[in-house]
Amino acid sequence: MFARGDTVEGWEGEATRLSGNDHEIVCADLKGRVASYPSKDVRFRPAAYGILRDNNQILLSRSRFTGLWDFPGGGVNPFELMADGMVREFFEETSLTIICGDLVYVAEGFIAMFGHPFHSLRYYYRCRLQSDGDRQGAADPHELMELRWWPLAELPQADMHPTDQEALHRFLSS
Repeated sequence: MFARGDTVEGWEGEATRLSGNDHEIVCADLKGRVASYPSKDVRFRPAAYGILRDNNQILLSRSRFTGLWDFPGGGVNPFELMADGMVREFFEETSLTIICGDLVYVAEGFIAMFGHPFHSLRYYYRCRLQSDGDRQGAADPHELMELRWWPLAELPQADMHPTDQEALHRFLSS
């Protein structure tokens, strides 16, 4: 059990700080700026991402918000199954139709996006193209700067979020 004033380290250095009769959430936003928020303002944000491997290459997208390379996907709507949300988000970001496979990794943490703090639950799934040979996608210009197939030996891991690096490691190890 924690006492008032204790700090509990969380995902990616974010922390939950207990203060007074309430919790205060301290977390970074998409640009790395740290701020604190009352716990009553925190919203749950389940999100699902697809790890697509084809011809010994992995499809990555470069986020317009962070500049980092990541896996296509995003927030799942209320009452939408995680796998269905991943397929929808993947299509919205890449114009590629995929089939969702096994769950590879789950990450949890706190992040602020668009002025709101979120308790982020990130689900990473193995996926495959619905049609063989149909790998030419198009990046959503509102969310992505670039969409690229990376040979396994050239993956830009130094330019990926640590959570995505861990998901990639578990994907390649299984």
